[in-house]
Amino acid sequence: MSIKPGRLLIFFLTVSMLLAFAPDRAPENMVLVRGGSFQMGDDRAYSDEEPVHSVTLDSFFIGCFEVTQQEWTAVMGNNPSHYKGADLPVQDIDWHMAIEYCNKRSQIEGLSPCYSGSGDNIACNFAAGGYRLPTEAEWEYAARGGLKSRHYIYSGSNNPDEAAWYESNCEDRIQPVGKKKPNELGIYDMSGNIWEWCWDRYEAGYYNDSPVNNPKGPAPVDGKKRAYRGGGGPGGRVEWLRNTARYSLDTTYRSFDMGFRIAGNTTGKKTGNMVPVEGGTFLMGGNDGGSGERPAHAATLNSFYIGKFEVTQEEWCAVMGKNPSYWVGAKSPVDSVAWNEAVEYCNKRSQKEGFTPCYSGSGDEIVCNFGSDGYRLPTEAEWEYAGRGGALSGNYKYSGGNNPGEVAWYAENSTFKNETVGLKKANELGIYDMSGNLWEWCWDWFDKDYYKNSPGQNPQGPAAGLRRVMRGGSTFNPENYVRTTFRASQKPNMGSTRLGLRVVRSAIGGKL
Repeated sequence: MSIKPGRLLIFFLTVSMLLAFAPDRAPENMVLVRGGSFQMGDDRAYSDEEPVHSVTLDSFFIGCFEVTQQEWTAVMGNNPSHYKGADLPVQDIDWHMAIEYCNKRSQIEGLSPCYSGSGDNIACNFAAGGYRLPTEAEWEYAARGGLKSRHYIYSGSNNPDEAAWYESNCEDRIQPVGKKKPNELGIYDMSGNIWEWCWDRYEAGYYNDSPVNNPKGPAPVDGKKRAYRGGGGPGGRVEWLRNTARYSLDTTYRSFDMGFRIAGNTTGKKTGNMVPVEGGTFLMGGNDGGSGERPAHAATLNSFYIGKFEVTQEEWCAVMGKNPSYWVGAKSPVDSVAWNEAVEYCNKRSQKEGFTPCYSGSGDEIVCNFGSDGYRLPTEAEWEYAGRGGALSGNYKYSGGNNPGEVAWYAENSTFKNETVGLKKANELGIYDMSGNLWEWCWDWFDKDYYKNSPGQNPQGPAAGLRRVMRGGSTFNPENYVRTTFRASQKPNMGSTRLGLRVVRSAIGGKL
């Protein structure tokens, strides 16, 4: 059979494109670990490795190597290591430093950071597409070789000298990554060379009642101890190198043999300035607020993406070709936008970026196809859920805290003009300015009594009305107006110098 040259070229281009955009194609220097079930722990060793128990994990990516000094310096601009060398793993890293690196590298590469909070109250959004530390279960599953496991004692071998740098062979120093035999998945140095931080809080008896599916460690107790794995090089004993060996340290501990390896989700992808919000159930409204906020009621939402920032004038002009704003600034939120204009922007931006527009119709007869993958306005429920911090909510009064001055531009701390986006503290999901700066349009028609009979699943507002919902408050309003539960409305054909928008996109098929 012969193939014409033109068709042959098309064939190879097609194959190349499929490979380039394969959903499970590993990023550079990372290995795809396909999900599955395995027996975690060891009944023959120490009590904190008992009992052996079944664990089932989703697929994930993990670094082929420990994070090197070259990689660390490119992101952080410094090198804290005791043993210097571009291809040596970075050392002298405490747990918080590793978290900071993951978030900064995620931002540099256009991925949504996983971590929010500070101190002992760091939270991880496992739905985000950015880099993170592996859980203990992910670390052990990868070290064992995942679905390709041959059940070795150490990662890749029953002979520690083949797989690991430790006290008997490391020449009393940290060695370059990737010089020993890799394990079944092509991962290096999971036994030996340096210790590696994991996400989980440590509890000696955790295996007695840990969940089967995707365990992420115990709930906070003292918040200080985190798990680490792998066994160090200099002074590292052979029994420390085992795949199942567990240890813990205070999160602020630093040493010449402490480093880390990064992990990430297979669903992780560049989302620009969009933040993934994992679906869930929350208590919407508040019984202590105004009458329109009552009663507090359960609402369950599907997953979605929401803008990290309010739509800026720069973004608006790139799509619409003109700037309607009274307060001019490229990085300031666009203002003086009517609801109908916000809908038009969403559709035009969707078309420009190759997505299917959500909106059709005109005037008061506009309808939204929530199954489309294009940009749209958030429903009121989506807005409040994201404003509260979604599944990571700290149940704050304002979006990201109980002190409005930390998280919001409002009447007490502003000059009454709209401010550059992203200057205040982000909320638990890494979203900025959901309290204050300017009001944001929502999809829903407004009805003061809607909460009395709104549906429990994905509420989308009344079928009709005279005014559309707006949320968040502005630089002109007192602190009561910038609460996450406060409701207000405006006629859809009217804009305001205090009113703009934030976009969302549905997670098609419920997957982020």
